[in-house]
Amino acid sequence: MSASVKWKMGEVSWFNDGSGEGVIRAENGKNYYVHYSAIDSNKKRKTLKQNQKVKVQVLDDEFARHVTKLSMEL
Repeated sequence: MSASVKWKMGEVSWFNDGSGEGVIRAENGKNYYVHYSAIDSNKKRKTLKQNQKVKVQVLDDEFARHVTKLSMEL
C-alpha cells in the first residue's frame, strides 16, 4: 500500500508546549501525531490550543499517521 498525502479539517486534541508535540483529530475520526515544525506560522513560538480548529496535510500509510503541514487559516 502506498502513502497518501491529503488535506483534512481537524481539531487539536492536545498539544504540549514543552515537547512541541501533540495530537490532531481529523474530520474522519483518525488521530494524527503533530510536531511543532509542521505548523505553518510566522510567529516565533509555534503552539496550538486544545479544541482549536485547524487544516492539516497528513501522511497516512500502513506505518504512520502524522501531520506534515498544519495551517491555522481556515
